[in-house]
Amino acid sequence: MELYIVRHAQSKRNAGHHTEEDAELSEIGEEQARRLGKFFHEAKLDKIYCSTLKRARSTLKEIKPYLEGVPITFTPKIVEHKMGIYSRNGKDDWSSYFKKAIISEKGIHLFRPKEGDSLQDTYDRAGKFYRGLLKKHTGKNILLVGHGFFNTYLILNALNLKVNEGKYFKLSNASVSTLKIDKKGKVKHYHINDYNHLIAEAVKKLDS
Repeated sequence: MELYIVRHAQSKRNAGHHTEEDAELSEIGEEQARRLGKFFHEAKLDKIYCSTLKRARSTLKEIKPYLEGVPITFTPKIVEHKMGIYSRNGKDDWSSYFKKAIISEKGIHLFRPKEGDSLQDTYDRAGKFYRGLLKKHTGKNILLVGHGFFNTYLILNALNLKVNEGKYFKLSNASVSTLKIDKKGKVKHYHINDYNHLIAEAVKKLDS
């Protein structure tokens, strides 16, 4: 299996705007998504999974023209980590989230905010989805269009790494991470957080 893991392009929330939780792409995000689409112009995919949230769906919209005929499933199973009460008032309040998590008796990864999930919950959900992919799509090429935390935790599950390894790296908006997985489910090669395609389009314009 070859698994392409895409983080959605920049949303209005990512850009610092006060918006609804299910935010649309920013102006920069729309251009990122267009450039991302061209990354897949030679890709041969068998299946696409996309989050049901607007920022992921809008990102996929720019990829779809290069992947005509590839079946798509929109699923809430790969939506972003749920921050609960810390995603109110038009922004994601990570500062308060982590302050509360640190002083809680459970610890950062097991802290579950009101109306939300713990980071461990999201890691476990990502692992379950990943194992489902291995069962359904052995030897196939799959695209997943999702979110920063969820994608990070799916990658960690694939590499048999624990949830706390997620603090050492971050996935960029409109990045592509690629995992090559053998028939036994072992990752034989990985390339994480590639966003060269965002620069390549600008370079092409200069050369033309």
